[in-house]
Amino acid sequence: MAGSATSRPQTPEPSEPGQVELVLTQIDALPTLSAVAIRLLELTHDDHTGAREIAELIEADQSLSARLIAETGRASIGPAVQTVRDAVVRLGLHAVRNLVLAVQIFETFSPRPEKALSRFDREGFWRHSLAVGCAARLLAEQGAGGGAGGSGWPRPEEAFLCGLVHDLGKVVFDACFPKSYDRVIARVDARQGCIADVEREVLGVDHALAGRRLARHWRLPAAIEECIWLHHHTPASTPSRIGHPTCVHLVQLADRLVRQISLGYSGNYVHDGMLPTIVRDVGLNDEVIRTVTEALPDLLEARARMIGLGNVTSRELLQETLARANVELARANAALAVTNRSLRERSRCFEALRVLSEQLGDEPTHEQVLRAAVGAVQEAIPDSAVAVAAPSAGRSIALIAAGAPGRSPTVQALRADVVGDWQHLIGATAWQPAALLGPTLNDHLAAACGQPPAWFCPARCQGRVAGVVAVAGDVPAEADDSFNVLSNWIGLWLHAAEAVCVGRRLSEELAEMNRRLITSQAQVARMRSLAMVGEMAAGAAHEINGPLAVISGRAQLLARDCADPQTAKAAGIISEQAHRASAIVNELMDFAKPPAPQPTRWSIGRFLEATRHRWLASGPLSEEQFRLELSDRPPEVAADEAQMRMLFDEVIRNAVEAMEGRPNPLLVVNCTGDVADERVVIRIRDNGRGMTPEVAERAMDPFFSDRPAGRRRGMGLARAARYAEINGASIRLASRPDEGTLVIVEMPAAAE
Repeated sequence: MAGSATSRPQTPEPSEPGQVELVLTQIDALPTLSAVAIRLLELTHDDHTGAREIAELIEADQSLSARLIAETGRASIGPAVQTVRDAVVRLGLHAVRNLVLAVQIFETFSPRPEKALSRFDREGFWRHSLAVGCAARLLAEQGAGGGAGGSGWPRPEEAFLCGLVHDLGKVVFDACFPKSYDRVIARVDARQGCIADVEREVLGVDHALAGRRLARHWRLPAAIEECIWLHHHTPASTPSRIGHPTCVHLVQLADRLVRQISLGYSGNYVHDGMLPTIVRDVGLNDEVIRTVTEALPDLLEARARMIGLGNVTSRELLQETLARANVELARANAALAVTNRSLRERSRCFEALRVLSEQLGDEPTHEQVLRAAVGAVQEAIPDSAVAVAAPSAGRSIALIAAGAPGRSPTVQALRADVVGDWQHLIGATAWQPAALLGPTLNDHLAAACGQPPAWFCPARCQGRVAGVVAVAGDVPAEADDSFNVLSNWIGLWLHAAEAVCVGRRLSEELAEMNRRLITSQAQVARMRSLAMVGEMAAGAAHEINGPLAVISGRAQLLARDCADPQTAKAAGIISEQAHRASAIVNELMDFAKPPAPQPTRWSIGRFLEATRHRWLASGPLSEEQFRLELSDRPPEVAADEAQMRMLFDEVIRNAVEAMEGRPNPLLVVNCTGDVADERVVIRIRDNGRGMTPEVAERAMDPFFSDRPAGRRRGMGLARAARYAEINGASIRLASRPDEGTLVIVEMPAAAE
């Protein structure tokens, strides 16, 4: 005989759901079938095998031989048989194979004495499995005899074996993982659901896949493997590329038929209503189902003795069916009573929800939600003082709304840290003693509603506590579950109010970020342009300065040695222009690669005063035309003072040139100590001719100028912007034609 599953060492239980590989590995470690069963499978697949060889193999097991002869005698086919060979000839090779396999599988997973306290009813399980096998056998006989079958219609004994082992994965789980499977049975009995769903929840794999894995491990015929794998399906959902579809459909029908009449224990309380549909899909009719149902108890009684289930009479089967039906009816009546009580409470909660929804618009505020929530809770639990608390936007404050019978709800605001964090309440059931909220929050709730709260319920949403609902009076016991609906809706509305507030804030921040992005894009474009100019300047300086030096030197020699005045003058012009070209290249080099700044700490006030005196001394503006506005204590900055002097000289020079020929020119430099984000802001405004938007956009580009040709090379503001950049400062301008120009320079303030 095969090694029994009871003699295996204890296998490790899955530590968490989803450990599929652990489960399947333990299935592969189960003992194989006996040598007799394995050899029998090999022989019955050989068309040249005879009855003598089969008989000699079975005679090696005396117990199996006796059972086979007894079963042949109960079949009442001709005279009594005395030998195994006669039984093989009488029943046929395939019937003998299936009967032997049925006995072997049952004995491999026979009931164990140490499992007396197991929740899994093995005897009831085998009775259910045997009933499905018998029903499948009768269906196969009826189908084949009634013309429903075709070339793929299974033999009755083949259908019997497929039905017998269709739930083999369940007993495999009980053998390999007894503790885990006890949890499965407890949950499915409590939920009255589908055992396959709970198996996947606890073990990560259901009995259909586990049984299929064992069938492959034992090298059982393909028809058995497919029936084990697909018995929970329907013909419509069964894969089309299987080898034995009719046999699979018969087992699907037999399983649902046996569960409908409650024979044995299947652990599956769900009836999907697909029995009539499967009957039509298989090609049978209601008359066949009635015939099979009537014949099933007698066949079940005979086969129970054959596989070792003991004496099971038709009367006992009927009593067992009626007892299970009565138990299920009593359970249904109790559940119906509970449901009725729950429905009464839910109707009150739904009325409260209606009140809550009517008072709230599309974008409610926290205060509106809290006031409406107080009214809704008073509708669900009348004659009780109610308080609802929730954190407001940003969690900087908390709001508490409270109301008592005959009083309108009031709302007060508190600091969020005063009431504390409520997230530890996420696992609380519907109603909990108010003492769990802590003394501080309890004191505020009591002050708000006029009396100390007795019970509270967390208002949850998306895995967090959005608020708490507290009541001062008693809460009806039956309101526990139904109030969860209302409290969760309150949590949902509180979350919606939070989302509205956060959405508005994010919209404002998004607009600001969009503005900064556009500004940054312009700055990035300019930086790329400056990088290109720098590369060009570096190359130009290397390639052009050499030839210019040669040209200038030769021109000077020519001017010195030439006797012709006109030629000497022309040579002088050549030398002068060569020097000018060299100066342009050097200026471009200075722009592209300015010397590294040497930042120091200095007063911006004294710096601007010195700049004004220098420009007044040069004469373009009078004291009335150049105003300097400083605060009493001008701030200090950190930058390279020499480079900043060149920056301000370029800006002022552009302003002076823009005011030439204008009546009443005025230049105002303002530095009043405005410090934002640790930066000092200097504003330089003139009332010159201004710039168009197109000119202002390109004003800081190298070599750009809108002034008449020959005035300057267009590097002034570009160089000023470069000095600002390398010193961590910034420069920007705003200008309109005929209204003047405003240049804003931001510099890093010196650290305290």
